[in-house]
Order: sequence, then C-alpha cells, then structure tokens
Amino acid sequence: MGAGVIPFTVTGSKVSFLFQTTFSGRKVGYLIDFGGGLGAGEDFKETAIREFVEETETMYFADDLQQAYRSEERVKRQIPIVENLFTETLSAHPHWWCKRAPGNPANPKIWRTFFIEFPYRDIEELNREWVTDKSGRFKKRRELIWVAGNELLDLYDHAPDKLWKRVRQLENARETIRSILQSKGDAR
Repeated sequence: MGAGVIPFTVTGSKVSFLFQTTFSGRKVGYLIDFGGGLGAGEDFKETAIREFVEETETMYFADDLQQAYRSEERVKRQIPIVENLFTETLSAHPHWWCKRAPGNPANPKIWRTFFIEFPYRDIEELNREWVTDKSGRFKKRRELIWVAGNELLDLYDHAPDKLWKRVRQLENARETIRSILQSKGDAR
C-alpha cells in the first residue's frame, strides 16, 4: 500500500503539474510522482504529504535553500504546510485523486495519488541545489519539472511510456486532469 501526490499550480491562466526525475535506479528517464509506501500508522494522505516533503529534501518550502536538507525535524515542520494545501484542495474538490489499477489480482496494488494545488515555485533554484551539492546533504539527486496540463494529457494519450508505471496506471487520471484544467480555466 502506498500513496503519492502530483502537485499542480496555476500561473496566469495555465495549469502545470509537478513531476520529478531521478539520475539513478529503476526510475531513470521517467516522470515520477512524489510517493511511497505507507509508514506505520499513516493513512494515504499522510503518506503522500510526508513523501513530498522528503523527496524534495525540504527545499520546496524552504526560505534558504542552502540550509535545506532532509531531517526528521525539518520534515515534521513542513508537514503542516502541505497538510493545509491538501485540506484546501480536497475540501473544494474531494474527487481529485486516483487509485492505481490493481494489476495482478493475486497481489493487487493499493495506491492513491492526489492532485493538489501548490503555490508556484521556481524549481530551477532547487534543481541547481541538487546539481551543485558536493557535501552529500541530499539523499538522491533529482530534478523537478513543471509539465503543462495539455502536455500531460498528450503524454497519457501518445507517450505513456515516459510516465513512471504507477503514474501511467492511475485510473481516471485523464478525467481528473481535465477536471482540474476546466476548474482552473485552462480547458483543453
């Protein structure tokens, strides 16, 4: 069991969705959500929230990127910020999440990915921190990428192999993305 989040933002009248890529391991070359397995005593939302903060190494909401790094204390401090974003988005749009297709009936995948509105952040600053880190303060090098809503729909329709499998396997992802675009005034 696990959960993830695909943040989105609205700049001007355009909606963009935030993904990450990695430079090592089995996910290299894919657009990946922010997610992982449920921690002890966590529900789906709590897992997705924690995973976002951990996988961005606490940089997304950091005031001073040079001082950002993942620690239990820093993650705990940012969790309420992301919890509030989940509450705001899901209270207005409780259906903006998708289950993962179960796959193997003998061992089905139980997974939820939430689409949550985040404030815009210039991710180039964060990406530079990963590239220039020589001290090893980050667990894994990543790169964040904003993908326009219409481009994301095109990926689902024409190049799904560019999406990490759990993103590709989200049931009703296209409908959820279209709902977000329509709600935010960026209808395709």
